[in-house]
Amino acid sequence: MAREPQKRLIELYEKGILTKAEARACFLEFDEEPDCLAEREKPRLSFTLPSLKIFSSSKLKQDYVFSDIESLFISIPEGKIAIMKSKSGQVQIHLVYPQQTNQAFLPQIYVENQGLHFASNLPCHMTICLPNQWMSILNLELGRADARLDYLPFEDISIHSVTDKKQQDIRITTMNQMSQHLFLQLVEAPIYLQVPKYQGLRGKVESSVGQLVINKKKKTSPYFCEKKGENLLHLYIKTVTSPIIVKGVQHVTRIL
Repeated sequence: MAREPQKRLIELYEKGILTKAEARACFLEFDEEPDCLAEREKPRLSFTLPSLKIFSSSKLKQDYVFSDIESLFISIPEGKIAIMKSKSGQVQIHLVYPQQTNQAFLPQIYVENQGLHFASNLPCHMTICLPNQWMSILNLELGRADARLDYLPFEDISIHSVTDKKQQDIRITTMNQMSQHLFLQLVEAPIYLQVPKYQGLRGKVESSVGQLVINKKKKTSPYFCEKKGENLLHLYIKTVTSPIIVKGVQHVTRIL
């Protein structure tokens, strides 16, 4: 019976990673040659470079439609971003820049490996409509932009800013359809988080100054909480002084 190293060699040959000559040379070290090496040689696996598509426009108002997108990587410095549910099965993006914007320097959108990348140094209003399907990753750099995130069908969500402000409006609604991971890292912007009624919660909230304000009550940092329910939301919030409002978690239990 083949030992583990021999099994691994046979597996690599059958997948086409090793040629017959390479596999035979390896088996000579064991003074063996399995029957499979007498068969016709397997073709090598072929590898292709990932495709990269670039989308650009010189218009101050832009509309895009994308298919087969699994992840979003978005960065904007100021303005507003809204994410909502689409009536179609595609990702739709609407961008609006201020009138005084130099149209020669408008950012581009990149699509690579089913990931959509958009990074702007210019203020803008961005509306994203997502299809009714589960997606993989949302990585959102907010800067000082307001955010209305009503539809987030992502397994992993990361929202962060090091330039946020006290007057910023950040509203987030999670989904009770699948387990999610939500990471928030802000400085002082208020956070409004809506958790669906039946969604479970396991969370950690911490402040670098040692004190938190959660639902208008002072708490010692770090603060741990959990709520029984379906499709667990794994929540981790790091902040300095952001006040945090969490709705839908009336029956939260403090974990000491």
